Amino acid sequence: MTTASSDRPAPPVGSRAKWFEDLTPGDRFVTQGRTITETDMVMWSMFTGDFNPIHVDEDFAAHHSVFGTRVPQGLLAVAVASGLQERLGIWDGTGRALLAQTIRFRRPLRLGDTIRAELTVARTAIRDDELGEVQLDLAVVAAGREAVIVDGTLDVLVARRGDADTRRGGPVADR
Repeated sequence: MTTASSDRPAPPVGSRAKWFEDLTPGDRFVTQGRTITETDMVMWSMFTGDFNPIHVDEDFAAHHSVFGTRVPQGLLAVAVASGLQERLGIWDGTGRALLAQTIRFRRPLRLGDTIRAELTVARTAIRDDELGEVQLDLAVVAAGREAVIVDGTLDVLVARRGDADTRRGGPVADR
């Protein structure tokens, strides 16, 4: 089955996916949690090459870090939050692109923190017949401390429902 506007096949759409029209300012999504471990921190260092001693050298961190100990990389929290967001399934087949992201580091991520991502739709705007832009406020929360460690925004390009029969390859299932 192809879309009306191209010869590309219509992507499969997940059962929890949100179309642009399904999203309104104030809608809120909260992910499951994930505990940040020593292994996560070491793997992030290996993957990114970020071996700053504040992350990998306990003696250095104990003497020179404003936190008094090693702390995981802030971008590790952002990356894990991105994966947690993906598990929500809201962009499965309808998300087209991450257009922009802003992040602010508010508090340190700590080993053993269980983090979750909280997303709130801030704005929506129709781009054209097929796409809309959704801006979401993001908070990454350390659950045990109920502390926002990262916040910011995400601008996501999302498919519009339009002719759902054409885009899905069949009638839209009731949600």
